[in-house]
Amino acid sequence: MKAVVLCAGKGTRLRPLTDAIPKVMLPLGGKPVLEHHVNKLKEYGVTQIYINLHHHPEKICEYFGDGSDYGVSITYSYEDQLLGTAGALNSFRDHLDETFIVHYGDVVSELNIANMSKFHEEKQAIATLVVHPTDRPNDCDVVVMEKDCRITALYSKPGTTKFGKLGNAAYYMIEPAIFKYLPKKGAWDFVKDLFPQILKKNNHLYGYLTNEFLEDMGTFERYEKIRKRYEARDRVLKC
Repeated sequence: MKAVVLCAGKGTRLRPLTDAIPKVMLPLGGKPVLEHHVNKLKEYGVTQIYINLHHHPEKICEYFGDGSDYGVSITYSYEDQLLGTAGALNSFRDHLDETFIVHYGDVVSELNIANMSKFHEEKQAIATLVVHPTDRPNDCDVVVMEKDCRITALYSKPGTTKFGKLGNAAYYMIEPAIFKYLPKKGAWDFVKDLFPQILKKNNHLYGYLTNEFLEDMGTFERYEKIRKRYEARDRVLKC
């Protein structure tokens, strides 16, 4: 399996911490957030990683290089103009010829990837979205799905719980067939653009419901919460 880690965001809500570095390079337990992502992917046998860049790209490239020091292969793509979460895939379209993961760079995950992969295969999904309970409809996409976990609708940050309380955790497992729905040029978003196109065609879009830890670090409060979690974990490991 391969993985795309989306790292082009400017991290505006985390300024001034992100004035000089990408948010994925912020420290977490003594390592950049992105290093945790790389190590986690490698743990599950994902060794071909594709990273899009925009804000201070040199910080990421200088730290990780080609990935060989971490036991993986990293391919980069610089976006002069942001291409959106889905549009970013086009830079790697020719490489993504098998099941692949899309990992938002600002989402810290302790997900069991093997279990998600089994679910994805059993459902024969074109895309599987990790979903979990949320109480933040103001800044979380809300997912509606049937009892068999088939997704029927998505709402981008609706600001209300009238569509339910299942949030999109911004972690996907995707089949190459998805490129049939993605234009080769232009900025496209998964929730606003690409996934709705798939739903219109009644294709297989599923939600993987889990209570495992997946938290975005897009605000000071959340970053601090995650940072303290990893500091506490490290203290336990040292004891």
